[in-house]
Amino acid sequence: MQPKFTMRQIYGDNAVYTPRTPYSDNPWMLDDCHQLDALTAREVLFADIPVLVHEATQTKKAQRLFEHAGLPWHEQAYQYRSQEQYLAHLKNWADSEKDIVCQYLHAPDQLATTHYWMDAEAFNRINSKVYLDQLLDTKYVPKRYVVPLSQVQATAQYITLPVVLKPGDESPTSGGYGVMICHTKQAITDALRKFQQSDTSTVIVEELLHTAKNYSCQFVYAPSIGIQFLGASLQITTDDGIYKGNIIVEDVPKKVIDVGRAIMQQGVEEGFIGIAGFDLIVTTTGDVQAIDLNFRQNGSTALLMFWENLNGTAAKYCSYVAKDNKHFYKIITDLVQEGGLLPLSYYDGDDFDDPTPSRFACMWYDTDLSRIEHREQRLL
Repeated sequence: MQPKFTMRQIYGDNAVYTPRTPYSDNPWMLDDCHQLDALTAREVLFADIPVLVHEATQTKKAQRLFEHAGLPWHEQAYQYRSQEQYLAHLKNWADSEKDIVCQYLHAPDQLATTHYWMDAEAFNRINSKVYLDQLLDTKYVPKRYVVPLSQVQATAQYITLPVVLKPGDESPTSGGYGVMICHTKQAITDALRKFQQSDTSTVIVEELLHTAKNYSCQFVYAPSIGIQFLGASLQITTDDGIYKGNIIVEDVPKKVIDVGRAIMQQGVEEGFIGIAGFDLIVTTTGDVQAIDLNFRQNGSTALLMFWENLNGTAAKYCSYVAKDNKHFYKIITDLVQEGGLLPLSYYDGDDFDDPTPSRFACMWYDTDLSRIEHREQRLL
């Protein structure tokens, strides 16, 4: 199980990594501290650099799952349980002049901009939803308007319902949160109430595409290796656009890869170094349209890193939440021992005093997707 690239190859020997969403009030991020903490260990398997993880991902139960799968267990030296411990590690890293790799910028009082692995302002800018059509030819961007909050309803009349509303500032979003798909005028009104409760002063009003396929197209860049295509997967989303996982695909259309590469090239010219994934839609008419740019690790990054090692023609990334922790762990253990299921992280709910559901992120692989989905029912 060798990844295509390690984070050490990409970010350098002095790099350290914190995947945790910053402790801050952001209405466009998942508001579930346990889920955010659970995902901190998701990239450890291909990191080869220190990763700041929650303690509940480092328990004996988690270690046993990796042993059952025949995977190396990389216990992390930097662990936290509270916000204070998390920020203390960031401070120690900064004092040690480490190159700190983040998924999202932290507030300046949590981490000064001089301690990131790349220019912090450039990183924030290229991840902004409002910046998308400045990184790409407009023919690859859905019809969209960036307007003051007060003009949203009037502007929406120029686009046939349904429409998509997104925050128009540089506030980070993740997993589809902050993206509001409005099928009616009442839904637009409801969305506006959410925007009015935030600090967003502008809104992106965008046409809703007729989607045939929704790809996460990923690339890697470091000065030592240049731009490398990592792979692409089909994204699983709810009707509301909330991200739920990925399915691997091999026959990615060349025009999807070409559009993704053009975005990556522009990001590199802006100063980006790292892993990036772009949400690229193939419409029912065959056009390629970019709806979101994620210049950071993505949910399916690990799946693409290890795809060539997996002995199968179908693969899927997904995460699950327990209803009963003991039963949940038993089912996972059985499935891992049977083969075709590899753990990425296990967040042990029994590591807390209060009742807390366990969480599990993983990679499935088999000869076809139906066999994966049949076995997956035991977890669902």
